[in-house]
Amino acid sequence: MNNFLIALLVALLPSKLKILVLKLMGHEIGKNVYIGLSILNIKKITLKDNVKIQSFNYFKNLSHLTMMEKSAISGWGNWFTASKLNYQDNEDFGCLTIGECSSITGRHYFDVPGQIIIGKATLIGGYNSTFYTHTITADIDVTNINKSIIIGDRCYIGSHCMFLPGTAIGSFTFVGAGSVVTKNFMDKNYILLAGNPAMVKKVYPKESKFFLDYFSKYGFKLADYAYEDTKKAEIETRI
Repeated sequence: MNNFLIALLVALLPSKLKILVLKLMGHEIGKNVYIGLSILNIKKITLKDNVKIQSFNYFKNLSHLTMMEKSAISGWGNWFTASKLNYQDNEDFGCLTIGECSSITGRHYFDVPGQIIIGKATLIGGYNSTFYTHTITADIDVTNINKSIIIGDRCYIGSHCMFLPGTAIGSFTFVGAGSVVTKNFMDKNYILLAGNPAMVKKVYPKESKFFLDYFSKYGFKLADYAYEDTKKAEIETRI
């Protein structure tokens, strides 16, 4: 049977029955997970404890969806797609990772021929932001280009933002509404990015009430969000 038809039939099931069927299909589903009426056309699904996927979200041709503890797709109308035409032996094809306590609101578009990694306690807020890991060129030897997008810990991304292939932002980064991120800002933390192309508009103090208190309800300490140098180096090799 067609993978899409299977995903559609599973989507119509109540959450508890859907989870049982997904487990029987070999997917990894943790405790207290909720999955609404969303189409999960994904080869491998890993949902840790207390994950929530609300109704009317669409996953097409993804290789692997990983959602860590307490992460959520909290809105509707999000599209997560990976065109098989753009595969080109890319080991990260169709891989989406959403970090612990991170949340995606509604009506965003994620193009995932390359990998997308979202860190801990990050909010993809507002609506209509787009994340492109694929582009085409008119070069002689290369047509398709797939490059990862990396988003750090405890970031906030406003409405109508655009991330281009190979871009990255470090932890504690705010991205202002309507921004177009075209570069790698992984080495910068506690900043405001805004504009087209996005540039550093402001540096925040580490003592900011938002960074110290806003996410304390999740039980994390400030140090939990800083990327270690080895982790940074590993991530940057994928961009």
